Parts: sequence; C-alpha cells; structure tokens
Amino acid sequence: MTDRVKIICSNCRKPFSERAPRLKNGYQVQCPNCMRLITFDTSSEDPNIRRPLKVARDFRIAAETALVMARMAAQEPKRDNGY
Repeated sequence: MTDRVKIICSNCRKPFSERAPRLKNGYQVQCPNCMRLITFDTSSEDPNIRRPLKVARDFRIAAETALVMARMAAQEPKRDNGY
C-alpha cells in the first residue's frame, strides 16, 4: 500500500502525486507541470481538490487503525500450550 495520492491539476489537467500525510485542509502544493499553486480546501467546489483530500483522510485513518491493532496484538498475553 503506497502513501501517495494522485492529484489532477484543475488548470492543465495533468496528474501528479503527493504524500497522503501532507494533504490536509489548507495545504498548498505547486503543480509540477504548469507551476500553478493549488490550495486544498474541504469547502472547494472543485472535485479535483476534494477527492485527494478524502483519499488522504481515508489513508490516514486506515494507517492509524492498523497501528492501533498492531499495538493491541503486541499487548495480548501469550498463551502457553504446555500440554
């Protein structure tokens, strides 16, 4: 599972990717193709802005859940099968 989210620039329509932990409300990134500054805002009307924010949020939630489950599994008492 990769931590990169595909983003489509609203200006030049070319895709590029950014790391999911960085994509949050208010984050700004420059399109590497047309050099336009893209600001990620949850109230944006542009689906090319909202979709990457949702995918990044879902990724962060899944990663946090996996971390919690791993910690819980490590804390479970070991069962002794001595017989």
